[in-house]
Amino acid sequence: MTDKNESGLQHIPGRAGLSVHSRAAGIIARGRRDAADASANPHYLEAIAAYKAGDFTTAAAGFRLAAEQGHAESQYVLSTMYDEGEGVPQDDAQSAHWERKAAEQGHAYAQANLSFRYYNAENFSEAFAWCQRAAYSQLPWAQYNLGLMYRKGEGVAQSNAEAAHWYRLAAAQNFAEAQQKLAELYYTGQGVALDFAQAAAWYRKAADGGNAEAQFQLAHLYDLGQGVEHDYTQSRFWYRKAAEQGHELAKIEFKRREYRDP
Repeated sequence: MTDKNESGLQHIPGRAGLSVHSRAAGIIARGRRDAADASANPHYLEAIAAYKAGDFTTAAAGFRLAAEQGHAESQYVLSTMYDEGEGVPQDDAQSAHWERKAAEQGHAYAQANLSFRYYNAENFSEAFAWCQRAAYSQLPWAQYNLGLMYRKGEGVAQSNAEAAHWYRLAAAQNFAEAQQKLAELYYTGQGVALDFAQAAAWYRKAADGGNAEAQFQLAHLYDLGQGVEHDYTQSRFWYRKAAEQGHELAKIEFKRREYRDP
């Protein structure tokens, strides 16, 4: 069972879970929390209100004022708005500028996105350095990305043991891709002791989280009876789940079972 997904780092979209998310849901939740803080930047709070009202131009202007006063969250949100062209013209240079400002103040999401920016430029040493900072802030995307960089030896000496360590930290936060990668290390005995039962357990967690590769590999384990009892019904179930997500090998295996079933 080989890894079909050893691609580059995962980017954290500007809207993913912290601030500008699902048309104001995340930003408003954060705004309510910050509103109770007497030290919250007033421009930031006004920008949140504008964003909630759907006035993205006014929101961007407010975030800009707060960002210029050194407000890290506003710097990060502004960078995502320039990245998306929301309330301001799309501008990669401005996005990168404010992203770095926030990252230098310890904003974990900004650090992770800055890492991704360096990674795309193939500056792996800088990508690793910024990713490591975000990973130490317990950000699961960054922990996963750091695991990938250790696995591939990009920006750091290759180490499967370190990869397993960082995958495990992200996996413990229910990050499905990290669970799938950790399972693979257990299946192949790289960086950890070979353990089919552990492989199956982590594949199951990732499969339950919707990871198509993990669903395919879990089906394979049920088919062979490795780490789990042989179970044709479970094998077919997970092949179907992966096939429904477009996993090509799963489609083939599920089709074979359709022909074989009565």
